[in-house]
Amino acid sequence: MGEGVRLAFANGATVTADAVIGADGVHSVVRDILFGASPVNFTGRIAYRTTYPAALLGGEKIDDCTKWWGEDRHIVIYYVKPDRSEIYLVTSQPEPDFRIESWSAKGDVRQLRKAFVGFHRQVERVLAACPDVHKWAIVDRNSLEHWADRNVTLLGDACHPMTPYMAQGAAMAIEDAAVLSRCLDGVEREGVANAFRRFEATRKERTERIQATSRANTWLSGKTDADWVYGYDAWTAPLAA
Repeated sequence: MGEGVRLAFANGATVTADAVIGADGVHSVVRDILFGASPVNFTGRIAYRTTYPAALLGGEKIDDCTKWWGEDRHIVIYYVKPDRSEIYLVTSQPEPDFRIESWSAKGDVRQLRKAFVGFHRQVERVLAACPDVHKWAIVDRNSLEHWADRNVTLLGDACHPMTPYMAQGAAMAIEDAAVLSRCLDGVEREGVANAFRRFEATRKERTERIQATSRANTWLSGKTDADWVYGYDAWTAPLAA
């Protein structure tokens, strides 16, 4: 480790680096190498999602970003372009036996419509106009005790993946990157391990809280103090000692 970290890739290439940051997602290879392989947690829930032209609504308008709640499911619908020409929707609902993680697996739009029968007319209208959907299993992982081993650390979903119910997965990775850059500022190779420990100590409490809050799936279901999430500034937040 004193001479750097040697990386070997599937294509046979090798490289030696002063430091390694594993930002390789919920199925992180770097995580498995550091702390041992473990399966993801299938939550027993699935999500349908799609975008489609708003023109398919035949001139009918929808509310700005709205999360429609049911007893054991929800659907989020909003416009995704400034000119409101395209609609996005994503759901969460129980389906314990579905375990396909894919950005391209197709879902049955007829089953999606059945799942939200009796919801607000706006929901039923958006689903009636929906031509096609994708479907994927919702997974997460428990929080790690540590993120780093000497000059190797994890970042984002590699160390704190979470359910999508707060829409904070990518946001946490961006915050991580900002804080990590501050911890590494001016650091020589021999100080990288300490910088990585400082990064973890600064970020761990916040990411664990957001993981737990997202998993509970009650965020914004009633009056909510959101300042602790949206008021955080990764460029000025105090760094751990």
